[in-house]
Amino acid sequence: MSNDTVELVAQCLCKTHTFKATVPASFLPLSVTTCHCNSCRHATGALYLSDADWPNQNEDISALEVYDFSPNLQEFFCKSCGTRMFCKDRKPGSKLGVITGTLQNAPNLVRYDNHIFVGDTRDGGATMYLRKSHPDAKPARRFSKHTDSEEYPEDWPSNFDLPDPEAKASPELTPLYCHCRGVNLLLKSATDLEGREKLPFYVNPGSFKYLGSFDACDSCRISFGADITTWTFAALDHIGFPATQHPGTTPETFEPIAKTTFDLKAAVASETKDSRLGTLEFYQSSPDVERYFCSKCAASVFYAVHNRPSIVDIGVGLLDHPSGARAEGLIHWSYGSVGRTEDVEGSWREHLARCVKEDAEKWRLQRGYPKSARRIQVESGDTTMHM
Repeated sequence: MSNDTVELVAQCLCKTHTFKATVPASFLPLSVTTCHCNSCRHATGALYLSDADWPNQNEDISALEVYDFSPNLQEFFCKSCGTRMFCKDRKPGSKLGVITGTLQNAPNLVRYDNHIFVGDTRDGGATMYLRKSHPDAKPARRFSKHTDSEEYPEDWPSNFDLPDPEAKASPELTPLYCHCRGVNLLLKSATDLEGREKLPFYVNPGSFKYLGSFDACDSCRISFGADITTWTFAALDHIGFPATQHPGTTPETFEPIAKTTFDLKAAVASETKDSRLGTLEFYQSSPDVERYFCSKCAASVFYAVHNRPSIVDIGVGLLDHPSGARAEGLIHWSYGSVGRTEDVEGSWREHLARCVKEDAEKWRLQRGYPKSARRIQVESGDTTMHM
């Protein structure tokens, strides 16, 4: 291949599906519109969904599963690992879009130009740190809905509209569900851990909010379809089933979905699977890791690793918290820190990860938001993970 052309490669996590297209180098970077609507967050488990026009509009994607996202839009994903790969509007003449998180790392590949449906987030969501995806581009513009709607200024939302980062986590129960509601659960806050001599690494002292983290890991990026993923963490005994009858679930009647990650794996794989687990499935991405997703709408749900049998990572986009998309009434974010940046070295995502780290830290300082206890611990050289 000459220096005048670039090969684009989109691939799912399990590598069952690989799509390639060749474009002139001058065609890059791909212009991307990033959606932050409630539906996209719950359909992915991430805080946003970004797609770009795929160069081969006649690509055969018939081997992928189809999800009817809305009456107007279809999405296409791998049935085995849950990777969302493409989307397309049903309107005649609409273009096939590739989900940018599935594109292999390469230089000068993508540029975020617009953030849409930011109004749905109530707190700005991921747009607070996803403004500068390309070194030669202006900061991405932010719109309330489509690009013909109200444009938000850089200082929106104001600090007065955001939760107190040091207030105790609330409410006690937060809905956690995917777009199709095939996965429909509850996350209990960690305020019941007050009084413990030692808290788990993922619970912030004082506020008892869960840790929120940023991740540039290749595997997480592909499985979510998001170029930078976000996680929170909780013990499985704090993730439960919603009540099916009035008056609903209370902290006193809360029923956990499993005791350990091994129990969860067995329950989901069982031929007599509890119907309350719904469409939850998993892909064994390595011998000691299960990645849970919805088999109908492909939302990423949990990450489970065997050396942490009592806890799971949770896709933040699934939370329906009254404080907004970032759920800051429940989560204390580790702003100014991005994990696994070694995975993106030499690619366009290296600049993105650096900007996420710098812009999130800048925003933290402007807001007077304290460092998370976990970040302080790691910066001191202590990487111990107390469970």
